[in-house]
Amino acid sequence: MIESKKIKNIGILGTGTIGASWATFFASKGLKVKMYDIDKVFLDRGVQKAKENLDALVGYELVEESMVDNLKKNVRSVENIAQMAEDADYIQESTEENYEAKKKVFAELDTLASPKTILVSSSSGLLMSEIQKATKNPKRCLIAHPFNPPHLIPLVELVPGKQTDLQIVNDMKLFFERLGKIPVVLKKETPGHIANRLAAALWREAIDLVVKEVASVEDVDKALYAGPGIRWALMGQHLIYHLGGGEGGYGYFIDHIGKAFGTYWKEMATWHEISDESKKILVEGVEKSMGNRSFGEVARWRDEKIVDLLKVVYD
Repeated sequence: MIESKKIKNIGILGTGTIGASWATFFASKGLKVKMYDIDKVFLDRGVQKAKENLDALVGYELVEESMVDNLKKNVRSVENIAQMAEDADYIQESTEENYEAKKKVFAELDTLASPKTILVSSSSGLLMSEIQKATKNPKRCLIAHPFNPPHLIPLVELVPGKQTDLQIVNDMKLFFERLGKIPVVLKKETPGHIANRLAAALWREAIDLVVKEVASVEDVDKALYAGPGIRWALMGQHLIYHLGGGEGGYGYFIDHIGKAFGTYWKEMATWHEISDESKKILVEGVEKSMGNRSFGEVARWRDEKIVDLLKVVYD
């Protein structure tokens, strides 16, 4: 099995938003990246986006301008999946989010790639135990789920399947740490992993507050980013409430302040599907909160502010 420090050649399968951003990340770290997508339009667009992202890193002062041309040379497209898999030490798959698509490509990669190649999915919530059933060498398969955009946000969730070699998981943890990411390892699989489950719980309550006319979309979002969101950039909920307990710590918080949360939880939403009526209310609300800003303008503003936060929090 290839050691994490010996990974030099990266294959990117699926060149949409996530695949292109992954390519940017790996290329920015000096790794050689081969990109492939079954859709030639997506492939060309993905390669172009990866190189544009590298230019943006120069503007963010995360990459030296003198380096960017050489970093762009690390990114190239190939004509078929076999060429992408050839000589790859590590393949990052970012195709459709369903088991049928994932199993199909993993079965193909399992045949085409070297037995030493590590096969990784970007899945945001599927189980690797199910995906790796399609392979003959399931030990080298795992999930490395990023948060968008992967070339900026440091989190990556490492999720092994039941047949994944745990040594590979440890190696991938070291690999990502060396590249500057913050990996978390799941002890066991669960749909949605960690971050998306937390986000899903919060999202449902954010929707419910809007639909029940407690507050507007804009004000619900403000309540998050201007309050708890600032603390979340520094620490997680457990540590936040540990500090909230004062000298008594987490135990004091749970025994005293935490008891009031029972009232909140009893009132919170438990539905499992967004209705068409709720969708209409939410879309209208978020469009209003956008004002005159275009999607691209907001995305660029987001990335700039993410970089500012990263520089402050992670130096």
